[in-house]
This record gives sequence, structure tokens and C-alpha cells, in this order.
Amino acid sequence: MRYAVLSLLLMLTVPAWGNFYEGLEAYERGDHAAALKAWRSLAIQGNASAQYDLGLVYLSGQGLAKDPVKASYWMRKAALQKLPRAMAMLGSFYEQGIGVAKNYKEAATWYHRAAEEGDPLGQFRLGMLYKMGKGVARDYSLAIHWLLFASERGLSPAQYNLAIMYYKGIGVPRRFKKALKWHTKAAAQGNISSLITLGVMHFKGEGVDRNLQEAYSWWATAVAAGDEESARTRDAVASMMSASDLEQAKLLAERKIQRLLADRK
Repeated sequence: MRYAVLSLLLMLTVPAWGNFYEGLEAYERGDHAAALKAWRSLAIQGNASAQYDLGLVYLSGQGLAKDPVKASYWMRKAALQKLPRAMAMLGSFYEQGIGVAKNYKEAATWYHRAAEEGDPLGQFRLGMLYKMGKGVARDYSLAIHWLLFASERGLSPAQYNLAIMYYKGIGVPRRFKKALKWHTKAAAQGNISSLITLGVMHFKGEGVDRNLQEAYSWWATAVAAGDEESARTRDAVASMMSASDLEQAKLLAERKIQRLLADRK
């Protein structure tokens, strides 16, 4: 939360600095009520980032009772000031029916506004709406278009879903190499579904030469990331290898797991 609040510094006017530091100091000593009072003052003055953060506080219930309606109220205030992350978040409120009536068309509108401003969440969710045909006419080309933008911004769920479209040939011919590329990027961020799929692709030789050691290492990494069911496929492929090949596979897995743990720190 502190880092989200620090982002306000660049947008504060001189008279607002006192309120900012008052709120930050109160928050750090655990006085959430005083912190919220100070930040609410900034939000009322029209500071879009403060409105966004206040909306998140009401959404999470951190320091006060959860209030989805108030969360949507403040998020809308920030979104109307064209704050990209607020527009994307308001879109998610409409998509999920948080503090507002569920409305996919309205969700698509806000996602599109955020996406045009380069917000990766807006790009990702807009791509998914085009893929599902919710709130917009189904259009796989536009789905890939927006998922690609979000993927290039490093959003793991977008990378996974883009990889799936290439892997299954949804709206495009099946392209295993592109699927492999985006699954690998998503897996590097700990996406369990991509870790599992990479095991499958290396086992079958899809987009890459068949490699049982690599398959084992991806499934073992999936287990380490929390997917216990991948232990069955890991152990099954282990039974197909010689003792020396299995030792190499375990070393590959150890390296992948260590990289994953290092990236999470």
C-alpha cells in the first residue's frame, strides 16, 4: 500500500503535501482511520490517484469495512479524470458486478478507454471480452491484438491466454513456436497452467524437439509452484528415463525452480 501511496507525490500540489505526509505517517503507525481521513481529503479535492487508492481501500477493506459501492464511486471519480488504471479497474467492477450492476458492454467501454492509454489490465481484459464475445461481438483478431499488447507489457495472464490461442489455433492457424514463446514467458512468472503446458509440449515435441528431461523439469517446477497433480505426470515421465537422464532432468528442474523462487523475491 505504501508504494501505491507514494505514487501520489508527483501529482500533489504544495498545499496537499501536509495531508499526504499526515496520512502516510498515520498509516505506518497503524492508525488507518487517520490515514484514510487525510487521503479522503485529497480525493475530495479531486486528486485522481487519491481517488483510485481510496477506491482500492474500500474494495479490500484494509482499515475499514469493505464497501463495494463506495469503491466503485471513488473508482469512477478517478476514471472520469482519465486515469488509465482507474478506467481498467472500473471496467473490472462492471465485468464482475462489484458495487455496480454487472454489465459487459459497460466493462468493454472502460477497458477500451484504458487499453487505448496503454494500461495492460485494460488491454488484457478487453482481449478476453473479444475472445468470449461478451459486451462486444466476438472477434478473435481483436482478441489477439489486445492480448499481444498486454503480453508485451509483461502481464502473465495475458501471455498465458495468448499462448493458448496460438496453441489451440483459436482465430489463427496453430502456431506451436509462438505458443511455446508466450507460455515460457508466463511460466517465468510462475503461471502454473503454462508450466504444465510446457511439460506437455516438450513431451510431445510441439514447437520444439521432444525432450523427456525438459518435460520432467517443467512438471517438477509446476509441482514446486503448488500443482500437486503434476506429480503424476512428472513421475510417469521419470519412469521412461535412464538413471543418468533422470539425474540431469532433476538438475534442470532445480535450476528452473531456483530461478522462479529468485524472481518472486
